[in-house]
Amino acid sequence: MKKLEITELRREDEKAWDEYVYNSNSSTFYHQFGWRNVVAKTYKHRPVYLVAKEGGELKGILPMFLMRSVIFGKKLVSVPFAPYGGVCADDGIAEKMLIEEAIRVADEFDADYLELRTISGNNVKGFITQSSYVTSVLKLDKSTDVVWNERLKRNKRKTIVKSEKRNLSIEWTDRVDDFYKMYATNMSDLGSPVHSKKFFENIVHEFPDKSGISVVKRDDVVLYAAFYLFFKDTVINSWSSTLEEYRKYYPTDFGIWNVIKYCCERGYRYYDFGRSQVNSSNLEFKRRWSAETKPLYYQYYLKNAKEAPDFTSMNPKRQKFAGIWRKLPLKLTTAIGPLIRKGIP
Repeated sequence: MKKLEITELRREDEKAWDEYVYNSNSSTFYHQFGWRNVVAKTYKHRPVYLVAKEGGELKGILPMFLMRSVIFGKKLVSVPFAPYGGVCADDGIAEKMLIEEAIRVADEFDADYLELRTISGNNVKGFITQSSYVTSVLKLDKSTDVVWNERLKRNKRKTIVKSEKRNLSIEWTDRVDDFYKMYATNMSDLGSPVHSKKFFENIVHEFPDKSGISVVKRDDVVLYAAFYLFFKDTVINSWSSTLEEYRKYYPTDFGIWNVIKYCCERGYRYYDFGRSQVNSSNLEFKRRWSAETKPLYYQYYLKNAKEAPDFTSMNPKRQKFAGIWRKLPLKLTTAIGPLIRKGIP
């Protein structure tokens, strides 16, 4: 009888890793091996990629990163800078063994905690589960008329029609510049540290055929920009930004609707609006698109930490930080933001 073994990923298994991700029903964009390169190259966090093998064949995977920060401590996360992560496995036995090995690794590194970002909701013994985040998904159709007439609410159709009267244009690009300027300004206004520009450039480099940036303009002025990821039958609006002075043109509605049409024409089945906090205005905006809300389950094995971390905007410490951050010059927040952001998974 063949024995199931848990080991760290070896170079010769990297191709098999992505094949497993592609064929798994529980995998996400961020399980792909390219995400390992993005995080490691951008922020130098140590990857710990576990595989469950039986007779040389992969039966499960668990991607993780060891993150060290003077401010935020030491943690093992699956996976950072992404809404989803956790175990992909053929069965409960492989899943259990991968999690047990992850706990052993967390203990070995003396991490404050181990975090698994899952979409399954399966309770893991000995872990604390938080459900502060959700994602919002709109089901698409080959016919954009079906989405327009049967899925979108009347009020949303009205704002899209208004946007189409504002002389807006949309284009796809793999150049990060316009997107990053808009993103950095928006994040400064929100009081939140930005990712480095290199982070997004590395995504484009690692996933040239699975990423794209849509830019909405009016008279050559960028009003809205969104960074998209494509995985199997789903398109993910991962990061998007506009500014308050441009909202009168409805560039967000214009941009999203045109990408939805683009995806319908190419056979995608789902439009993922990305992660939101529960009860946030951001989530309410996505509900107006008739997107289905799906909970995300973040599970924690606490070793040295006394409680699960709270990086949500409801945290009083974060609110205080945001108030100070908004007052800093944009040039400064853009320069030092990535140094802080690298420690926030």
